[in-house]
Amino acid sequence: MEIHATTGARPENDMMQPNTPRPPEWPLKLLRFFLKKEYLEEIEGDMEEIFCDALEQEQSYRKARWVYIVEALKLIRPVLMKNISGIQPVTPYPMFKNYFKTSFRSLMKNPLSSFINVFGLSVAIGICLLVYTFMEYDYSIDQYHKNKNEIYLATFFAASDGATQQYGTAPRPLGDLLKQDFGQVKKMCRVEDRNVVLKYDDNVFHENIRYADPAFLEMFTFPLKWGTASSLADLNTIILSEDMAIKYFGEENPVGRDMLVIFNDRIKKTFTVGGVAATFPKSRDIDFRFLINFENIRTAEPAYDINDWSKFLSATLIQVENPSDLKAVELKMEKYRVLQNAAQPDWAITAFAFEPLVTLHERAANIKDGIAHDYNVEGRIGMPIIAIFMIVLACFNYINIAIVSAAKRLKEIGVRKVIGANRMKIVVQFLTENIVVTSLALVMGIALCFFIFLPWFVQFTGWELELRLLNQNLWLFMIALIFITGIASGIYPAFYISRFDAVRIFKGSLQFGKKNPLTKVFLAVQLVLACITITAGVVFTQNNHFQNNRSWGYNQKDALYIEVPDKAAFDRMHAAMVRLPDIVSVSGSADHLGKTVSTAVLRTTANQSYEVNQFSVDADYIQTMGLQLIDGRSLRKDSETDKQALMVNETFVKHLNLTKPIGQFFEIDSVKYEVVGVLKDFHTKDFFSKVRPAVLKLAAEQDYRYLSLRVKEGGREETHKALLATWTEIYPEIPFQGGYQEDVWTNYFDSVDRSEQFNKVIASIAVLLASLGLYGLVTLNVSGRQKEFSIRKTLGAGIRNIASVILKQYAGLTVISLIIGAPVSYLFTKAYLDMLFAYPMPIGYSGIAIALVILVIVLLAVVATQIRKVLKLNPVDGLKVE
Repeated sequence: MEIHATTGARPENDMMQPNTPRPPEWPLKLLRFFLKKEYLEEIEGDMEEIFCDALEQEQSYRKARWVYIVEALKLIRPVLMKNISGIQPVTPYPMFKNYFKTSFRSLMKNPLSSFINVFGLSVAIGICLLVYTFMEYDYSIDQYHKNKNEIYLATFFAASDGATQQYGTAPRPLGDLLKQDFGQVKKMCRVEDRNVVLKYDDNVFHENIRYADPAFLEMFTFPLKWGTASSLADLNTIILSEDMAIKYFGEENPVGRDMLVIFNDRIKKTFTVGGVAATFPKSRDIDFRFLINFENIRTAEPAYDINDWSKFLSATLIQVENPSDLKAVELKMEKYRVLQNAAQPDWAITAFAFEPLVTLHERAANIKDGIAHDYNVEGRIGMPIIAIFMIVLACFNYINIAIVSAAKRLKEIGVRKVIGANRMKIVVQFLTENIVVTSLALVMGIALCFFIFLPWFVQFTGWELELRLLNQNLWLFMIALIFITGIASGIYPAFYISRFDAVRIFKGSLQFGKKNPLTKVFLAVQLVLACITITAGVVFTQNNHFQNNRSWGYNQKDALYIEVPDKAAFDRMHAAMVRLPDIVSVSGSADHLGKTVSTAVLRTTANQSYEVNQFSVDADYIQTMGLQLIDGRSLRKDSETDKQALMVNETFVKHLNLTKPIGQFFEIDSVKYEVVGVLKDFHTKDFFSKVRPAVLKLAAEQDYRYLSLRVKEGGREETHKALLATWTEIYPEIPFQGGYQEDVWTNYFDSVDRSEQFNKVIASIAVLLASLGLYGLVTLNVSGRQKEFSIRKTLGAGIRNIASVILKQYAGLTVISLIIGAPVSYLFTKAYLDMLFAYPMPIGYSGIAIALVILVIVLLAVVATQIRKVLKLNPVDGLKVE
């Protein structure tokens, strides 16, 4: 904006009327504070004209305010500013330029200490950037949907084991009624997920298919690469994700091609590809592989009743015009609760609730079942802790090294003070140099993160993280990281060094580095943090061995299983398997350990309800899977009375406080059952989850979906080959699903191995940074005592004397650090294991002892390098030190 000499204040009759919008006051106050008085009168008039013109052109008070503020800030120019007494630039540009030159010269002059500083900070910064990418990924999951603020998942609360639990499923009829009864509900979508077999030419795979209403692609932002979203309204159309399109059709456009969907061995249907979704964003939880119209579920499952209040959908989602409209819907949900509770009294809902899509992933850990999942709960807590550990270690390391390096710059500091530099300018100089070092470390940290840490972590977790260098938030984070790290690591050295007196520096009477207790405190903290991380690495290695050898509560060895589509398939496979010579026993079940488990609500005679795991099996399942009976008897084959018999696990007995469980009666789905046997606890999930109360009851033969086998020792491989060959002969169109029971938990053990590997890497980095910190502190001590050591050597001191002098100063510090570090490491590692595992290894003293031994060996090795340096020191050169 130009200032014209002829422009003055607006005449009074042109001033804005009281009722017209007025510009904000603070920009004008800012101008009055900074600008010279002779310019203010005409500037104020111009500013008022600018606001009026902007208000007239933009037709928006908000935009006019922004124009006014921007133009006001443009006027804060050096030529218009007055000289404000007491405010002077601390350091002019030429001085900063000098500081940058000095920083680079200092780095080149002391390559070893410079490398230690930059490398230590770069490793810590690289880890911080990795943590940033993880946190950004986690908090951006499902945030790309345009309607995210309008979409809600219907959930309900129900009493479970004496507590209220939120569930992400909803009664089947709820969605239709919400759309019919409430004008506020703009769109509604029901979702069901099922496993099917898909076939195209010779490509045949077991897949998960998602049934959804046509509104699914309208509510969620899933743009199509090929085809049209409206094709979901066609009952004969299927929509694929891009990955699935490539899997079945390669890179060609498959729209118009036919695919066979095999729902079971009796029901099949051909679908035409109507669309292929574009590549999904990496930070997502809700997506799909195959999408078909919801009404197709009536074809796949003829007995499916959409009006059955006792059955639940995988998800029911609604979209409202305005989030405030939801309150009117929530107030009238009571009638649906009554309908559901009348249909299913054993599964009584206490209340309905709507969970916004914006927070769904974040809250998913507290919502049981449903469409959303949250696998990052532990990482959301643990990753920032690791980043803080690493940056603290690096900063303390830098502090010690910076003070060591300053010993070689005492004369430079003295000269600067003599020629007029005050203490604040010395502080600014060192902080500027530190920010330069931190900036170099940032460049190296970005490279480490991009080429080493991030690829390793992506491979390690499977999460599709990426470091997007063009992301504005990332640059803000990095700038903040530079200044916070630069100031945090440099503030103490800057103030410590700047207090040196110039006279004492030139007289040589300054005892630099001989006594500096704060650096020892920094080192002690480093040693404690290193002790914690080493202990975690050692204990996780031990825990890995413990998890691999923990009993699952049944005999996995020499057990095989196969998943079958129906009873007919079970009978044919059963008939073929019982003829094999290595078979010990064969059983059928509707549920299977490690694969599927049902949930039932059990009611006691005192009318108390408990949620339990339910396994519907045949009478031979206990023997086939090697479950251990500890009280009562097993289920009996062909027994009418045992159709109402239950076997329960130990946790069930403890959970319900049963002193004599045998003979107790309970009700499931209005049928009374009697407990006939108690089994030793067995794991239905991995060791991340606690064993839950479980019941086993006889399954109806038409419900068999698994065939389980127990074979003789050494007969696994031959039986597996025969199993696979028989299946291929009977069902050539349906891929084989089954294998060794031991392989059911492969993913779990891979996860445990990855946790061990991750903690070992973090422990190694912590040891490295702690070693560098100790190196800096010992070097500081040796540099400040060269004359003393030279005199000792001249008087005949040997290696034992020199070593004892150096070690004595750090022995007490090390002992105190380890005394503090050992219990802290124990508590931290125990809490960490308890957070991850439901059944962690009992932590003894061996893990901490091994960690302490490792740390002591590393410390002795670092100190030994300095002892060697002193022994090689020529006393003549040492006595010349000024």
